[in-house]
Amino acid sequence: MLKINYLKKNYFLSPVAYTFLFGLFLLFLGCNDGSKKNNTSFGGKIKNPKGEYVYLYKGMKIIDSAKLDSNNKFRMNVDSIEIGLYTFKHGTEYQYLYLEPTDSLLIYLNTWDFDESLIFSGKGSAKNNFLINLYLQQEKNEKNFKYNFRLDDKEFSKIIEKGIQKQLESYQRLIESEDEEPSEFFDTLIKTGIYYPYFSLKEQYAYRHQRALKLKEPLKLSDDFYRYRNDIDLNNEALLNYAFYTTFITTYLYNQAYAKSDETENTCIELNFMEVVNKKILIESFKNRLLARGIWGALTNEKLSKDEIQAIQEFFFTNCTDSYYVSELKKSIYQKDKLVYGNALPKLTVYNLNGKEVIINNIAKGSTTVIYFWPTDLGRIEMLIEKLEYYKKKYPDILFIGIERNKNKDDWKNFVEKNKLSKDTQYKLSENSETYSWFEGEMARTIIVNEKGNVENGYLFFLENNLNQYLNNLKKN
Repeated sequence: MLKINYLKKNYFLSPVAYTFLFGLFLLFLGCNDGSKKNNTSFGGKIKNPKGEYVYLYKGMKIIDSAKLDSNNKFRMNVDSIEIGLYTFKHGTEYQYLYLEPTDSLLIYLNTWDFDESLIFSGKGSAKNNFLINLYLQQEKNEKNFKYNFRLDDKEFSKIIEKGIQKQLESYQRLIESEDEEPSEFFDTLIKTGIYYPYFSLKEQYAYRHQRALKLKEPLKLSDDFYRYRNDIDLNNEALLNYAFYTTFITTYLYNQAYAKSDETENTCIELNFMEVVNKKILIESFKNRLLARGIWGALTNEKLSKDEIQAIQEFFFTNCTDSYYVSELKKSIYQKDKLVYGNALPKLTVYNLNGKEVIINNIAKGSTTVIYFWPTDLGRIEMLIEKLEYYKKKYPDILFIGIERNKNKDDWKNFVEKNKLSKDTQYKLSENSETYSWFEGEMARTIIVNEKGNVENGYLFFLENNLNQYLNNLKKN
């Protein structure tokens, strides 16, 4: 018998939603007749869809997909699935799924309010509704927590402990409502989702407390404040795609890097971060990813000295074992070296939608300009489009110019028209350009040029938060 449990409370306030959920049950029962016993089924309905497909991921790999039918419903069956954390993607939005063999999950969501409207039904729904509610609760906690950073460390710790205890009690109620004990992995997943966001807040406390109270001296905290560090697991491979887990680890590692700067003469945070990563992270793929994060952060930092840059690069190439990252970083360093802060932007030749050759330097002169290059990854393209609209509204005095590097001419024209992009600000990189190799690539690389046509920053990423910070600083100046 299917159970409806751990649904969002406001869902039952809607008779329409309740009727639809019951209809999904009937659809589920009909669709599973004669299906294989070991199949895991995932389907449902999406209101106001943002695309034609729903994708199921394990880590970064697509393991299945389904096309929406004329009623915006979909269904997929996966053989021999392993217990674990998965994600599903529709449009630019992702959300987590916890799956076990023979689960039969159905979802209902409205893309206008993606996470908040998402609800699960069917076998495995209780665990997934708890997982999404935990995600929403921790997201809300983070937004509302800023006022607590003004408290002293003891009061702050009490609030943290109270929040953890409340969520553990909620989890215990879920366990008691289920017929079977949760799997070991689900238990680890949920406890990570409870503890680690609060641990992240404790990692932020010293800096944010100092800033909130405008203290001149950095706050010194006792070992007792950080006693949770004795029990953290930095190398759980099964959780590497769980944001609460990786966010905490990254924050913790940067804190260790800053502490190392205080203890030694080396004040280069990027290098310290990479050294801490190399020492503490044992999972090779994760270590490589973090090492790449460190050196890419250095590429966007215009304040580093030549000696610091050289030390960072030597450390990365000595310790990174991922050939893709090594190749990409060699190309990135070459390209960054061609665009020096304060120098004139090198001649950048492109052509417009009419096939006419255009020199970007001539367009950019006279206004602060953000030149962004379109990535090849579909998900990142969709996120870039959304963020572009946000930036254009927030910074109306800044000129945003998009450049395509990888599509052929016809596909590029169709892309511009399909996404209703401004034809006056979209160009294609000319392979005949003398500086073509300085700008080619697959990532959403971004260059900022001032009104004089000089480089303000030659290596940023459009989807990273530091671009917004950089533009804010330019606006203040």
